[in-house]
Amino acid sequence: MSIVVYGDVILPKRVVLAGVTGRQTRQNIRVVNQGGYANATVVRDATIREYTIGIKAMAKARWDTIEGIWEVTDSGAYGFLIEDPKDSVVTEGALQGYMLGVEFGAPGFGNGGPLYGLRQIKRPVAGSRFVDRVVTRPNGAPVMLRDVTPIVVGASPGNVALSDAPVYVTFVADSSQSVVSVTVGATTQVELGSALSGLAVDGRLWLQDLTGADAALLNNQSHEIDSIAGAVYTLNTNTAGKTITAAGTGKKYPQPDEALSWTGPFYVPVQFAEDFIEWSLVRPGDIDDRLFTGPSIPLIEVREA
Repeated sequence: MSIVVYGDVILPKRVVLAGVTGRQTRQNIRVVNQGGYANATVVRDATIREYTIGIKAMAKARWDTIEGIWEVTDSGAYGFLIEDPKDSVVTEGALQGYMLGVEFGAPGFGNGGPLYGLRQIKRPVAGSRFVDRVVTRPNGAPVMLRDVTPIVVGASPGNVALSDAPVYVTFVADSSQSVVSVTVGATTQVELGSALSGLAVDGRLWLQDLTGADAALLNNQSHEIDSIAGAVYTLNTNTAGKTITAAGTGKKYPQPDEALSWTGPFYVPVQFAEDFIEWSLVRPGDIDDRLFTGPSIPLIEVREA
């Protein structure tokens, strides 16, 4: 079972800043042949953050905080949250679409569907290459934009809802119409009760609640639009010889030509990497004057789906 992260257990910044080191890791298999030519095979392409706290002397009150979190998380059986002292605010963020349970579409753009995750864009100072890191724990409500228009949390068309952590964004459809007919074939024709404003060729139409033995080919996913004639949409989806009944709904969600971005602070979910913590009394005296040190307490990032 994956690690459950306690969202209400947050390591205070004053404890982190009392002394912390860190590193970011990936995993590659590296081989150098007899001619000196190197080869690397990527094993894990997801970056994992690691931290070591408790490395500097700190007052007993701060050390008590570490011990308290260690106890309530059962020494790493459960996770908690930490603010990375060098990387805790997303200034370039993207929404990444999901469909049928997996990432679908380009990060930072609509994919014709309702569900999106939060991503942090990482890029060199110059150049077009970038990677997008998953963010599941925004610190407060993220500031989101659809092109240049703020995205509102609410229940009206075009608004969004934010899930409980790990946080995902779900859009309310811009518009919807009942499906009048479905014509199967090498391409699929879907007629709606009336045309949906804002859909265009190369855009994507979302379909749901269709019936018939092969309705799963169309349901709960968006489909690329090859052509539009009034309220009839020809989709680049092959349903030749299949049985799909004209029931259900067609919907318009953010399209592939619409930019979806976000900014805001975030936390990193972590767990204690070991089942023990060590301590040393480095300055004795009255209880309020005593200082304690680790010598080291390793934390490792928890990846959340």
